[in-house]
Amino acid sequence: MRAWQYTNGVTAKTLVGKLEDSIALDAAAPAPDKSLLAEDQLLIRVLSASLNPADYKMPESDWFGRLFGLGDEAQPGLDFCGRVVGKHALNTAYSEGQRVFGSLGKASRYGTLGDMMVASTSELAAVPDGISTDQAAALGASAGIAYKSLVSAGIKPGSHVFINGGSGGVGTYSIQFAKLMGAQVTTSTSTPNVDLVRKLGADAVIDYRTTDVLEELRRRGLVFDAVVDNVGTPKDLYHQCHGFLKSDGTYVQVAADPTARATCGILATLSKSFIMPGRRAFCFATDKGGSSDYALIARWVFEGKVEPVIGRLFGFDDVMRAYAELRKGRSRGKIVVHVLEEANERD
Repeated sequence: MRAWQYTNGVTAKTLVGKLEDSIALDAAAPAPDKSLLAEDQLLIRVLSASLNPADYKMPESDWFGRLFGLGDEAQPGLDFCGRVVGKHALNTAYSEGQRVFGSLGKASRYGTLGDMMVASTSELAAVPDGISTDQAAALGASAGIAYKSLVSAGIKPGSHVFINGGSGGVGTYSIQFAKLMGAQVTTSTSTPNVDLVRKLGADAVIDYRTTDVLEELRRRGLVFDAVVDNVGTPKDLYHQCHGFLKSDGTYVQVAADPTARATCGILATLSKSFIMPGRRAFCFATDKGGSSDYALIARWVFEGKVEPVIGRLFGFDDVMRAYAELRKGRSRGKIVVHVLEEANERD
C-alpha cells in the first residue's frame, strides 16, 4: 500500500529536526493483516485525513512524545475518515463498506496518512449520510478536544467563556460547541478572521493585531466563568487571569509548546494554582473523547448545528507541503489531505 513513513532509519522516537524532512511516500509499505484484527478493531480504507500540530510536535520534542507513549513503529497521522473493509467475525457494531471517522488514541504502526489503517471501535463513530468525507475527516481530535475542554471547564447555559484563539482547528469548534451549550463567547483572533469567528457564533471578538488581549480582558473585569486557551500566548495569560476569570472559574490549557522548558512552566503553573492564594483552577486538556463523543458531534454536524471549517485541501502527494502550511500556525480551521482521489463523497 501507499503510506507516508519515516525514512533512512529515522523513527518517531529518534527524529531530529522537522517531521516533513524525515518522511517520504512509500508506494510499497506493509499493509495491516485483516486476520490479525482484535474483536474491537476495524480495518479501514482511508479516504481523507486531517492534520494536527501534535503530529509534528510530539516526535520533534526531546521527551514529550516518549512520555505519551510514542513508539518506534509509530507513523504520521491521527485523524481520518474511511470505509470499513475488514473486521473481526465477532464485531457486529459496524459493517463492511460503512464510512467511519475518528482519531487514533496515539500514533501507531499504521498512521492515517496511508491507504489502510487499523482503529479500535472506541476511537471512531459512524459518518451519518449527508456529511462529506472531508467534513468527517476534519472532526477527529480537534472537535473532540474542543468539546471535552468545555466539559472540563464546566460550561453550562449562561456561562461566559473566553476562547483564546477562535479561528484554528480547535477554536472553530470551541466557539460553536460553547454556543450549543448555552454560553456567551468572547474570543481572540487576527483581523482577517474576525468575520469568520462572528459567523461561527462569537458574541465578542478581540483582534490581537489591533488590541492588547491582556489589557482588554482586564478592562472587562471579573466576568468570565472559564478560559479555554487554544494558543498558548500571551505566555502570561494564566498568571494574569485573576484579573478577568472569576474566583471559581477554570482555566483550560489546550495548546502548549512541547519542550522541556515549556512543560516545566506548565507544571509550575499547576503547582501555583493549588498553593497560591487567588490563583484559578487550572487543567491541561488531554482528553479528546471517544466513540460516544464523536457520535454526538457528528449528529450536530448532520443537524446543521456545527460546521467543520476546512481551510486548505491537499492531495496525497503534497503531505509535506500540508505540514509546512500547518506549521505556520495561521490556518483557518482544519487542513485536510485527500488520501484517495475523488474522496469527498457523501452517502
